[in-house]
Amino acid sequence: MGDLARVRDGASASSRTAEVGCGKGIVGQATLRDTSDGVEREAAPLPCISSVRTGGRRSIRRTCTHHPGRNDRGRAAGLQSHCGAHGRHCDLREMKTLDPITLELIRCRLEAGAQRMAVSLWKSSYSTVIREVLDYSTAIFDERGHLIAQSAQLPFQMMTMSAPLQFLQARGDVWNRGDVVLLNDPYDCPGQHLPDLMTFRPVFQGRTLIGFTGAIAHMIDVGGGAPGSYLATATEIFQEGLRLPPVKIIRAGRPNKELLDVIRLNIREPEKTLGDLTAMIACTSDGEQTLRELADRYGIDHLRSALWEIQDGSERLLRARIRPLAKGTYRAVDHVDDDGIDDEPIRIELALSIRGDSVVADFTGSSPQVRGPVNATFAMTETTVTYVIMAALGEGVAKNDGCRRVVKIVAPERSVVNASFPAPVVSRVTTCHRIVDVMLQALAQVIPDRIMAGYYGVSNICNLGGHHTKTGKPWVHFEIEVGGWGARPHSDGPDAFSAHIHNLANTPIEVVEATAPLRVERYELISNSGGQGTHRGGLGLRRDIRILADNVTLNLLGDRCKFPPKGLLGGGDGATGRYVLNPDTPHQRVMPNKLSNHRMAAGDVISMQTPGGGGYGSPAERDPVSRERDRVEGKTRE
Repeated sequence: MGDLARVRDGASASSRTAEVGCGKGIVGQATLRDTSDGVEREAAPLPCISSVRTGGRRSIRRTCTHHPGRNDRGRAAGLQSHCGAHGRHCDLREMKTLDPITLELIRCRLEAGAQRMAVSLWKSSYSTVIREVLDYSTAIFDERGHLIAQSAQLPFQMMTMSAPLQFLQARGDVWNRGDVVLLNDPYDCPGQHLPDLMTFRPVFQGRTLIGFTGAIAHMIDVGGGAPGSYLATATEIFQEGLRLPPVKIIRAGRPNKELLDVIRLNIREPEKTLGDLTAMIACTSDGEQTLRELADRYGIDHLRSALWEIQDGSERLLRARIRPLAKGTYRAVDHVDDDGIDDEPIRIELALSIRGDSVVADFTGSSPQVRGPVNATFAMTETTVTYVIMAALGEGVAKNDGCRRVVKIVAPERSVVNASFPAPVVSRVTTCHRIVDVMLQALAQVIPDRIMAGYYGVSNICNLGGHHTKTGKPWVHFEIEVGGWGARPHSDGPDAFSAHIHNLANTPIEVVEATAPLRVERYELISNSGGQGTHRGGLGLRRDIRILADNVTLNLLGDRCKFPPKGLLGGGDGATGRYVLNPDTPHQRVMPNKLSNHRMAAGDVISMQTPGGGGYGSPAERDPVSRERDRVEGKTRE
């Protein structure tokens, strides 16, 4: 592809085998074939067994998944090979056999450890972005930097931490016990956007590196040209805030005070941001404890084998879900309203190919990168595509880097789905929402009984900022408003509920009014905003906030004000969104969906009205009882 496109193709698992005599027990994934009656049965879907055959002789074939044609005889002859997946010279003598129960116990313990990290971060956080909106994730990785377990937080952050960690490993960074690395730059090291800080801690057992723990969290402010660091008119990343390449914020247990001073002097609410950063660092210690306890209990070699096998098992299961799907290429197109600078729509074009047991998502034909901040980096496009595949096909599959191996991404360079430096990216989620939409539209052509209609598809970011009258210190208020889900094959779409890559919470009215000079005056569902269909799309919401102080700046980063969420299989489209200044007054004014540093006066009201979801199926086939219930509840009106 060269200068034209960037392609990531995850390596699929091949196998090497070693025979074990009958009676040793079944470990890992196995297929039992009984030659007397032709019955074939599958055992637990774990990765370390290729097959067990019955009828005369029974043998267990154990797979490392990366060395084809290598069996016990070859091993006895002293054969070794460098394993690209394991990042070192592998020998079958080093591969430790784990029974499926032990493997599942280790996997569950790792997932519980990642969730424990999340609880620790949440309880220790300072800002409403983490404490109320829940914009953070935590994870545990193997020693190569591959994701093993992640907390149940944001799908959008699923697997995005692997790329920077693997980048650091590939360039040969030296790690010591007690180090913590901090980064946020999406170009120097594959990050998300500047408000999302990442921290990584190496985990050692003795002198041996056994893995990493990490956290990612959205900061209330990282500097830049607008409160909350969401500058809708940014034309380059330098305007979006403080850029941090990978740097050790903790060196062998000692804080990097100079770096902390740099951060403190470049942000608007240093107490909250540095408090949240401290919570991120602390939670990685909880994950460290989990990995070390497992290494103590099972030994380093057994733990390493388990971490490899957990990923291979997820890959195998996901490929098995893809394999029966109808082969072919399925196309879809949708649009982002604009980039906040120019008024032109931004095209997101997808050709989704199902090939054997893998998928290829080709975004050739999508718009070039734009001047405004809605560009997405390749890492963000990859994680969004992987999320949709997992959501549609991955029920019961452990979420880890094994899932990435089934997905290949083709994204033209310098396009809106693979932006190049120094393009602004703070609102990259806008484009990623539309990637979700085209992925769903394409998959609906293959598995319509498992895909919902178009959803609200926008983060509806509202940032307000000013200065406290008594202290003169800056304050920042950050909100993400949700909308209606798309209707589903068997039910209506949920109303005003966080969907897909979000999985966020609202900021409670009481918290808004206690932490900023603001008052929430309306918070309600919008009638008739859900698309009609056999099943109705979810309703959008309206949230009106009155400003109680002068010299407050308003920043908006919205979308879906021009192109509505699409209905599916004959369902109607959902309503578009809009942002209104001083609604229902003689001075009412519809605002642009992307707006920077608009000055607000005391008494002004900003009304955020979010899109509804698309309908599913023909409206003529809607149940009369459901129609009447919608009318009585005020969800639809004549």
